Amino acid sequence: MKHVILVADDDFDNRTIAQEVLETAGYDVCVATNGEETWEKINSHQPEVVLLDLSMPKLNGWDIARRVRQHAELNDVVLIAFTAHALVGEELKAKAAGCNDYLAKPCLPKDILNFVAKWIRVRHP
Repeated sequence: MKHVILVADDDFDNRTIAQEVLETAGYDVCVATNGEETWEKINSHQPEVVLLDLSMPKLNGWDIARRVRQHAELNDVVLIAFTAHALVGEELKAKAAGCNDYLAKPCLPKDILNFVAKWIRVRHP
């Protein structure tokens, strides 16, 4: 079974690096470049994990997280805040908005892979 991961980031480099490392590891990856596209792909592709940039145009990641958590059929979607919002307290704010985990950018490609793999293992022990 292929695990579907959504990489939602408006920055080309961040999105491409995450996509490449995850595809190389065998994941089925879809991408979104803004919040509206992210919301559409969450509903149409039903990803297991979303790497969610919190500062995207059209609809930000904070609002996406809140929206996902308001829909019971999306409760199993793992949201990882994938963000440059790295100040003290940002992780708590991201989790309060509905994110399951928090990965500050910049980060190493192996960190992306480790975070996604951790949550896949949680979902499929």
